[in-house]
Amino acid sequence: MRLALVSLIAIASAAAPAFAQMESPSGSPSQPMPMPMGSPPAAAPPAAPTPAAPTTTATPSAPAAPEAPPPPPPPPTDPTAIALLNTLQTVCVPAANGGDLAKLAKAAGFRTNNDNFVMKRPGYQFTILAPGSNPNQCHIDVVHPIDPESPGKPIVEALHNWAVFGNGWSLYRNDKNVSGNQELTTRSWEHDAGTKHEALVIITFRHADGAPSQRLADTSAVIYSVTPIAG
Repeated sequence: MRLALVSLIAIASAAAPAFAQMESPSGSPSQPMPMPMGSPPAAAPPAAPTPAAPTTTATPSAPAAPEAPPPPPPPPTDPTAIALLNTLQTVCVPAANGGDLAKLAKAAGFRTNNDNFVMKRPGYQFTILAPGSNPNQCHIDVVHPIDPESPGKPIVEALHNWAVFGNGWSLYRNDKNVSGNQELTTRSWEHDAGTKHEALVIITFRHADGAPSQRLADTSAVIYSVTPIAG
């Protein structure tokens, strides 16, 4: 949704002051008229009114400069988050947009495992699934460390910052629910770019009681997809 900002301009006006004039009596007698004894002295003519000071029009002040946008968040420091962002940008995005997944995965350090591609490192494991009939989709199964605050917190924050602050995407989903014997925590982001629609989702799987799916690790699925926008 786009918001329009409306500006209002105020105009001030001033009125000119009026000045009064006194008229002198007409005619002059041949001799001065005697003043009767005991008569009060003639009253002095009233003083002319003091003209009012002209009203000045206030000059409108210049609009305040817009506040600078907040600085972007710092890059991730968590090893799993760093590796996942690198896989997303160097393998998934180009592969789903028509690149050769096998070549891209091999260049990024993945090894072939049947039709899939696997990367094992201390603390995490990534498995890129074969696209099958969905060449415009890239699916990564992630085994990652348990975060005591929130399932997959470091990688969720890294994906959010990449999508929203780095690429202008919008948060679409942020929810948690229980389905059968699993607790699903879902975050997703979407973006329209020209003639294509991009989406990114991460789902973290836990037992229905909130316990991690593995004894020493959490498991998540990260999926990037791109679809054409109908003209």
